[in-house]
Amino acid sequence: MLQIQWDKICNEMFKFDRRVRSAIVMDHSGRQIAGGMKKGIPSLEPQSEDIRLIAGITIQISADATWDRYFGKLQFTYQKRERLNIMTFYLGDKLILVSAEPDFTLQQAQDLRNQIVTNHAQEMH
Repeated sequence: MLQIQWDKICNEMFKFDRRVRSAIVMDHSGRQIAGGMKKGIPSLEPQSEDIRLIAGITIQISADATWDRYFGKLQFTYQKRERLNIMTFYLGDKLILVSAEPDFTLQQAQDLRNQIVTNHAQEMH
């Protein structure tokens, strides 16, 4: 998939809801290939912690993948924190990491994931 298409997908996530703070597309090694923070929105963690945050998420996703043969493929994760919510889901072989304001609900996270996957699943084949 072309870089322009990944950037378009990130922009769609920002347009989905004003409370989406960041939308990042990563490859299987955790390398960011598109997206980032929404313009004008400051990151809550220092930039020096970005690598550690992404490493932790990719390690967790990899560890969870060992359960795929028993439970099926991971659809998405949703972490509810005091100051922000973090969602991850797959689109093709890429991992999408989205953060949103604390009042962004689990249902909205599922709706966001379903809309993006539905709109772009054909492009993955």
